[in-house]
Amino acid sequence: MDNAASGQRAGLNTLPYSGYHNRPVPNDDGFITSVGPGTPCGEYLRRYWHPFLLSSELKDLPVPVRLLAEDLVVFRDGSGRVGLLHRHCIHRGTSLEYGIVAERGIRCCYHGWHFDVDGTILDTPAEPPTSRIKSNFCQGAYKVHEWRGLLFAYMGPVDETPTFPEYDCVDHPSDNEPVPFRMNLPCNWVQIVENGCDPIHNAYLHAIVSGEQFSSTFKVLPELDFPRTPLGFLSMATRKVGEYVFIRASDIVLPNFGQFPNGANMANQESLGLRPYLSRWAVPVDDHNSFYIGLAHLNSYNNPEKTLRSKQFGVDQIPFIGQTGDRPISERQREPGDYDAVVTQGKVANRKAEHLGSTDRGVVMFRRMLTQAIKDVQEGKKPEFPRLTKQGPVPSYANEIVIRVPQGVLNDPKVLSLFGQKAAMAFLETDHLYGTERELATLEKVHFLLREFSNELKKEGS
Repeated sequence: MDNAASGQRAGLNTLPYSGYHNRPVPNDDGFITSVGPGTPCGEYLRRYWHPFLLSSELKDLPVPVRLLAEDLVVFRDGSGRVGLLHRHCIHRGTSLEYGIVAERGIRCCYHGWHFDVDGTILDTPAEPPTSRIKSNFCQGAYKVHEWRGLLFAYMGPVDETPTFPEYDCVDHPSDNEPVPFRMNLPCNWVQIVENGCDPIHNAYLHAIVSGEQFSSTFKVLPELDFPRTPLGFLSMATRKVGEYVFIRASDIVLPNFGQFPNGANMANQESLGLRPYLSRWAVPVDDHNSFYIGLAHLNSYNNPEKTLRSKQFGVDQIPFIGQTGDRPISERQREPGDYDAVVTQGKVANRKAEHLGSTDRGVVMFRRMLTQAIKDVQEGKKPEFPRLTKQGPVPSYANEIVIRVPQGVLNDPKVLSLFGQKAAMAFLETDHLYGTERELATLEKVHFLLREFSNELKKEGS
């Protein structure tokens, strides 16, 4: 198409009733959305630990699972070890979903081939004693790590297995109860992550348009920023709510991990918390299906009235409206939630058809970071992993700050945004500390920062 024709079409696209001229272009972003073996993104994702099942879901029988577009089966043998094997027996292809769990490993029901949790063949009872099948072959298997009621799989090269990342928020505060959950969504995993990179949707979807799913403070439109952290960025919003500044920052960690404060803060008293409400992973089942899975943190900060109970969390169960597709369609239309906003983008969202705005900076940042990380693995580079500290656990950055400000301070949106950015940096400067010590040190830095801003404004006023 020549420039004149292109310009003519661009003009037609802006006219009323321009559907004929304004059709979406085809989608072609499989580079970041396709997750099967051998795909660029699939190879990248296989370098990380991914949770895939609640421990409570695994009982005495094998459970078929699909993960990163591979059909697998998970079981707990008689000695308590967990095995994650390719679902189809390497002998004749019978599904090990019907395998017989043994004291050690699992037996295929068809001919009794016996596999250990690492895929080693322990016995081929129908074969002669001289058979070399046991030494020449192996059932495909992946490493499993069980932590805090979740089962994690590592599906990459075994000699590149990373250290399992335990996060500090699980044991802070001391009364924290981590509760596992898993929510299934019929869409690509990237759409779930991008939802967490989009803090402005909290104002509209959760407060202004759909009804007050979060507290009324979220109706105040915020200043947005996305400061970098060691393995990702903070998806943060800074609001002036009466005489308080309210900063809320979610922690986005490559490739698919996020931590999020709750949405109940009324911003009517000072507080500071490095205590996310949800820690979750967006895990691909395949290109068209995924789930987010993780831990809810029930403690004195997130659940001061003790209205939340562990029994409210589980498989497709979480006490927040709009996270599943099981409500009547009319109810979902009147009060849509995250599920409706994310899933209705399509099995794989057509990013070529989007028209992004200034508030989408976090989404763009994630896509660029993900693309670069995938390319790095393609070039033979090792990806970066969550880093442990001297205390052991990986530091979290998801936070909330509510701080009272002097009259006339931080009224200018640009100044408010700058204050939010600098306050976020305080959490990075204290990540060598742990728990309450880190919170107190960060709070001191934020108060000092506020005094600096106040003094600077006084100078400008004089």
